[in-house]
Amino acid sequence: MKKLFLMLFVLLTSVSLVSCGANEEEYTVTREEQFIVGMECNYAPFNWTENTKTPYNYPIANFEGKFADGYDVQIAKAIATVLGKVLVIQKLDWDALIPQLESGKIDAIIAGMSPTEERKQSVAFTESYYTSTHVILLPKTSSFANAKTLNDFSGARVVGQHGTIYDDLIPQLTGATHQTPLKTIPDILTAILSNKSDCTILEKPVATGIVAGQPDLTFIELEDGFEVSEEDIVVSVAVRLNETTLVSQINEILFGISENARLALMEQAVNRAN
Repeated sequence: MKKLFLMLFVLLTSVSLVSCGANEEEYTVTREEQFIVGMECNYAPFNWTENTKTPYNYPIANFEGKFADGYDVQIAKAIATVLGKVLVIQKLDWDALIPQLESGKIDAIIAGMSPTEERKQSVAFTESYYTSTHVILLPKTSSFANAKTLNDFSGARVVGQHGTIYDDLIPQLTGATHQTPLKTIPDILTAILSNKSDCTILEKPVATGIVAGQPDLTFIELEDGFEVSEEDIVVSVAVRLNETTLVSQINEILFGISENARLALMEQAVNRAN
């Protein structure tokens, strides 16, 4: 265990994380040697896409010349390193993640996914690797910008991301209009900035990163917030239902990443996303 802690400390606190498996050298890696991870690469600061290589990002296998960075990417690097596997990142639509995992096309989902009871029917989850809170993202000039409670959004047009807790929480906003959910966070931002929607619900790190890059937007952390279960505020790694050994291995790796290290990784991801 001491060796594991040391490996994780070196990996997670280095100021120049170098992506293995880039294009410096051509070699063949068998399927058994790979740890294939699915993520949207479109959900900053958890994961996003970049066009140039940096010391922090990692090549996206199914999009040549594209690279993934974010909190999830750093967690994926740590897990693959300790497992002794070559990390492979696949960029997938949110709705394709679980089907691709079930079919064996990927080995894990590391994508800011919450371990809901519905999802547990299809996949197995590890212990959490991040805990967050939910906030309201909206324009600074919005008539709802001074809202403080769930009861202050009567008449608001609220849009969520399809298949996520963000969309599920909208009915808790008393009197709000629940719009048809959209596929991605960028789609939601476009709807808000074009005045087709008034606001959305996001995890605080995601909203923090968006606001840093969009000065016309802000977010509200409600005084009496959303009623959520623990599974709705944590994110976990998903693997196939029968992968009990892999769950145990990943849990041990996650246990070696202190809370302070996790907070530092998220802070750094938010800063890089801007």
